[in-house]
Amino acid sequence: MGVYLKAAGLSKFGKSDDKLIYKIREAIENMDADLSEIEAVYLGLMNPEAFTGVGNIASYVTDKVGLSGVPSVRIETASSTGAAVFYLAYAAVRAGLYKSVLVLAAEKMTHLSTPKVTKIISEVIEPSERKTGASMPSLAAMCARRFAYDNNISENRFTDVLAEVAIKSHHYGSLNPHAQFQKDITKEKYMNSKHVAEPLRLFDCSPISDGAAAVILTSEKTDITVAGVGQGTDKQALTKRDIITRFTSTQKAAITAYNMAGFGPENINFAEVHDAFTPFEVVGLLDTFLLEPKEVEKFYKNKEGYHNGKLPVNISGGLKSRGHPVGASGLAQIVECYRIMTGKYPKEITPEKTDIALTQSIGGLATNNFVTILKKTGAKVKPLPEPMVFKEPIIKPVKDKKYRIFSATRLYTPPEGFDSPLDLVILQRKDKLILARSVSGELPKIGNLVHIDEKIAGSLIVKKDDIFQLLGFKKR
Repeated sequence: MGVYLKAAGLSKFGKSDDKLIYKIREAIENMDADLSEIEAVYLGLMNPEAFTGVGNIASYVTDKVGLSGVPSVRIETASSTGAAVFYLAYAAVRAGLYKSVLVLAAEKMTHLSTPKVTKIISEVIEPSERKTGASMPSLAAMCARRFAYDNNISENRFTDVLAEVAIKSHHYGSLNPHAQFQKDITKEKYMNSKHVAEPLRLFDCSPISDGAAAVILTSEKTDITVAGVGQGTDKQALTKRDIITRFTSTQKAAITAYNMAGFGPENINFAEVHDAFTPFEVVGLLDTFLLEPKEVEKFYKNKEGYHNGKLPVNISGGLKSRGHPVGASGLAQIVECYRIMTGKYPKEITPEKTDIALTQSIGGLATNNFVTILKKTGAKVKPLPEPMVFKEPIIKPVKDKKYRIFSATRLYTPPEGFDSPLDLVILQRKDKLILARSVSGELPKIGNLVHIDEKIAGSLIVKKDDIFQLLGFKKR
C-alpha cells in the first residue's frame, strides 16, 4: 500500500509568547486542510514535561485541536522526534490501520533561560558523560574538530567551510517567512561572533525556538509519495563508539530508506539535513552518500549547495536559520520539502529539479537518526542495480599505551550548575576513548600526551564513570 502526503503546514518559528497549543493550531491552520476524515493523531514532542510542565500531552493536544475521541499517541526520540513521529505514522498507514493520519510535532522552549534549556537538552547525553559538564555544543565541537583533523583540513580552511554553511543558511532563512532568523550574514560577521564551544561560534549553532509542524498522511493517492523511510541507532555514549567523525546511525537509516525506495543517492534533487550545528550539515551529506569527503571544500567554496547549485541543501534556512524547536524540526524538514515540491516556494529560489527530496534528522548526539525520501508520484528514477549494504568503518589500530588527546573543546555556555569556561577533552589510549574535564589552564591540542600524576590519581580518577580531571599535558 502506498503512503502519500496530502497536506503540510508550519507555524512561525522563533521566540513567541504563544502557548504550545497555539503554535500547534497555527501549523494546522496553515495546512488549509479538512480534518473531518482524520482517524488518528500522531504527536511528537521531545520533553513537554520539562519545557512546559504538561503531561499526558497526546490527549491534551487532541482535545484542544477539536479531535477528542480520535486515537492519539505521543512519540519521542530526542531531537529527531519530528522525523520519528512521521516514521511511525507512515507505518500505521502502510499497515492499513488507518487511511488518514494527522502528524504533529512541536516544542515550546524560549520562555526558559539558556542554561536551563541547555541542561534539559543535555539530559539526552549518556549519564557518565553528562557528569563532566558535556553539552550538545561541546560534543558536536569535539566531533567537528576531530573530523577536520582526520580529513587533513586545517583550522582556517575548516572555518571557511563552516562559515559558508552559516552564510548559506542565513541567506535562505531571510527568504523564508517561517524562519526565526531572516537576515543575511557576512563572513566578517560570522568571524566576529563569539565562540560557543571551540571551534563552533554563535553562528554555527541553531537557536532555541518555539514552533510546530503538521502533516496529513493518507493511503489516498496524491502528488507526493513517501518513497522510503529508514531509522538507525547508535551507542548513547560518544566515547563507546567506533567512530565519532561520521554517524553510522544516519548511514544505516539512509541505506534502509534507499533500499525501500529502490533507488540510490544519485536520484536526489535536493535535501534538508539536520544542521543543529553547521558541521552536522557537512557530515549529514556524507552519511547520506550525497557527498564524498574529498568534495567537501570544493562543494562549499563553489556554492554548490545553493538552489541553483549541484545539490541544493537546506534552502529553507535549515535548523540553523529557521530555528530548532527540538521536537518539531524533523517534521518541519518534511514540510519544507513538500512545499518546494508542490510549487509553494518562490520561483526564484526553487531548484530546477524537485522530483525527489531527502531529509535527515538526528536524535540526541546521533543516537537515533532518521532518513526520509519523498518523490513526486510517477517521477522517473534510476533504480538500484542491487541493494545497498552498510559497511563497517575501518578503524586504524592504536598501540600507544599513553593517553593522548583525541579531541578537545572550550565550552563557554555550559549546562546549569557548571562554571564557564569549561575545558573538555576526549582521551585515547589503545582503542579506548574517555571523556574528561581539563584543569590544565591551556586547552590541549589533538595528539598531545596527557600527564596524570599517579600520586593523587586516586582522588582525581573516577573509574566507574570514566571521568578524569587532568592535571597537565605534554606536546607530542
